[in-house]
Amino acid sequence: THEGCDLFGRISESGFYPVISMTSGTVAKIGWLPLGGYRIGIRSSHGGYFYYAHLDTYEKDFQTGEEVSAGDILGYMGNTGYGPEGTKGMFATHLHLGIYLYPDGKETSYNPYWILRLAGEKKLSCSF
Repeated sequence: THEGCDLFGRISESGFYPVISMTSGTVAKIGWLPLGGYRIGIRSSHGGYFYYAHLDTYEKDFQTGEEVSAGDILGYMGNTGYGPEGTKGMFATHLHLGIYLYPDGKETSYNPYWILRLAGEKKLSCSF
């Protein structure tokens, strides 16, 4: 299933929009996924997992376990994924954002739409 929000910019140019960390935490996962393309996952100090996918590039050479602060640039919105490493252009440029929490020790996906809306976003396309 599609767990998260796909965020599109007015300018559909890969690498144009910076992707900003929503939370402080540590880099839990980074690298290529066949569907998610270049992605980075940030684990907050409270245990939540924030998943940013389809990045064009990373802001720097992040390492697993490295600390990030809310507001840090993680990378740039892209159109990577749906193929072997380096695949680009299989879909429109966008950011896929997923938020996962662990009530009762079980991973549960939460719809980021409401959090983003509270942060001032108005035009979002999300599906669960």
